Amino acid sequence: MARDDLTTRQWLDALAEPAQILTWAMSYYIEANIKAILSGRLLAPLLNAHQLRDEAFGKFWVAFSSNREEPPPSEQLSPEESASTGSISAPKAEEEKPQEKAVVSSDLIPPIISQATGVVLDVGPGTGTQMPLLAQIPASNIKAFYGAEPCLGLHAELRRRAAAHGLAETYKVLPCSVEQSSLEPELEKAGLLASPDVNGAVGKREDGVFDSIITIRVLCSVPDPQKTIAYLYSLLKPGGKLLLVEHVVNPWTTRKGSLVARVLQGVYHLFGWRWVMGDCCLNRDTEGMVRAVAEVDGGWESVEVDRWFEKTPMVYVAGVFVKRG
Repeated sequence: MARDDLTTRQWLDALAEPAQILTWAMSYYIEANIKAILSGRLLAPLLNAHQLRDEAFGKFWVAFSSNREEPPPSEQLSPEESASTGSISAPKAEEEKPQEKAVVSSDLIPPIISQATGVVLDVGPGTGTQMPLLAQIPASNIKAFYGAEPCLGLHAELRRRAAAHGLAETYKVLPCSVEQSSLEPELEKAGLLASPDVNGAVGKREDGVFDSIITIRVLCSVPDPQKTIAYLYSLLKPGGKLLLVEHVVNPWTTRKGSLVARVLQGVYHLFGWRWVMGDCCLNRDTEGMVRAVAEVDGGWESVEVDRWFEKTPMVYVAGVFVKRG
């Protein structure tokens, strides 16, 4: 399946897209600093830089994610339209092969999320833009969703969307990140780490907690990715599935990659991408780290991964990793 035969115009647009996103996010950060100064907090940009950054990113992400969630999954965008949604665009497939190519990166998400079953951990759900997809999963396939979202300012909108899609009782919001020190206490409060033995005594669960773990554009920003991914792996039950859609480092040393795109990933970092984008890294080898964490058990039982947009700064991997039973 060809994924990267972009026209020159589409490739140039894709190279510039992170600059557009960076400019948009930076405007929220500048606005937050100006408002702090005008309110009399003259030293806030220096003394409360992280707080202002987090507040600005939260507001930016609400606007950005709301802009991305349309149109509905069945509708396809032209390359020009998809540029306005903040998604990488690829050329449309020929009519006789409508399923051959994804039009935008968000098209990679529905077939991955649809495979969630059992008790599900939704990592960093933000404002709940994937809620319509979660609601489409047959109720008989799901026991419960747990959304680990550290940004408290997004919780109201997250709960609202869960309720709007009929998941108010099924979807539980956890006020934490997925780092072990943050997530584990919340799992204990939810009773997910306790496992009664044959005599009724309660002890630590050793066989995993979740049947499915969903990560959509979030592993790029966790502080210690190798440690965090290893912890998520430990939370998967035997036979459990890691459902992943993430943007990663450009494979510039391979035929499918691009040196220009790889250089631009570094340039965007130099111009403040990580600072204003919630610690998002454009250059992480997330797929490599995910594959590596299972080596202690002899590797994953199965891996089905596709790579997309490999000539651009926003390379995506999308797939399903199944833990050995």
